[in-house]
Amino acid sequence: MKKFIIHTTIAVNLVIISAMLVTGFADMLDPRSWPVMTTAGYAFPLFALANLGMIVIWMFISKKHILVPFLGFVICYVPVMQYCPVHASGEVPLGALKIMTYNTWGFGSQREAGNDEEAKKEARRNILQYIADEDCHVVCIQEGVYHKAMEADIDSIIKPKMPYIDTCKVEGGTMLMVLSKYPIKKHEALKYESKGNLSAAFYLDVNGKELIILNNHLETNKFSVEEKQQFGEMVKGDMGRSGIKTESKFVLKKLGAAAAVRAPQAEAVASYVRMHKGRSMIVCGDFNDIPISYARRTIAKELEDCYVSTAMGPGFTYHRNGMYVRIDNVMCTDDLDSYSFHVDKKCTISDHYPVVGWVKWHGR
Repeated sequence: MKKFIIHTTIAVNLVIISAMLVTGFADMLDPRSWPVMTTAGYAFPLFALANLGMIVIWMFISKKHILVPFLGFVICYVPVMQYCPVHASGEVPLGALKIMTYNTWGFGSQREAGNDEEAKKEARRNILQYIADEDCHVVCIQEGVYHKAMEADIDSIIKPKMPYIDTCKVEGGTMLMVLSKYPIKKHEALKYESKGNLSAAFYLDVNGKELIILNNHLETNKFSVEEKQQFGEMVKGDMGRSGIKTESKFVLKKLGAAAAVRAPQAEAVASYVRMHKGRSMIVCGDFNDIPISYARRTIAKELEDCYVSTAMGPGFTYHRNGMYVRIDNVMCTDDLDSYSFHVDKKCTISDHYPVVGWVKWHGR
């Protein structure tokens, strides 16, 4: 009887490991050819947790077979670390630049406050004060806004610490902003097809050394407010079985379609990085895709993922309507070292949390 239980448990464990392999390397598929299959990466953490649970089960059944789930984690080391890196927070060296990337959700103007202008003003000033208090050297903002009232708040709250500000906007769509302690010499928008999203390179002069900040807001998944609420209801179990099945199909189809649109955008970003090889660059922003995705893998190919290299834990950056995922990233060229990147949850006004950390040039 015990042999039967062991053999059955091994079979179950191998199925879980196989599922980890399939979902963990789904980012190898081009979403333009495999739109729905590329969304398999969303399921990877579930199978990774199931494999972790198998370690507990083997503790009671047969301790020597704990090697089976451990082998699964070894085989899937790369996607495991992409989703949930394990690094102790190290000491940040003197001279390192503190970097933040933050989708501010229109500085809080798009939140559930509706048309309450006083609430929007308070949200805007609170986000700006949070950014000022963090005292970063460079802040990259997605979904920014810049109007007269905003300009006055930036002048009073931000400019005393970060006097240099530049923006880039796509007509009828998103605005990218860079706030900096260092002069911003110029910016240029990348050319790719999108009705409302944008990538732009901002050229900074950091004490006589050029640093390119490539700020991105890649194609959104285009979920409406109502669709996000429906997804939240599904996660909470407030739908019947048929409702969950219908909603799941709808979500996967929409995620796959958006991933297909993001693919050439990610390739344009990667191409820009290759064209400027040998120059110092930080690539950051809201990729609107998870750690196991074609977009992230394409951009990270010739860069160091600062979060994966230095952080601890899964680090969810999007946190609304039951959607808890890390879709915001900071990456850098190999002449820069990264330190202590983390998701900062002190400010909860936006539907994103910022990613914060430090970078430093080799030998400086």
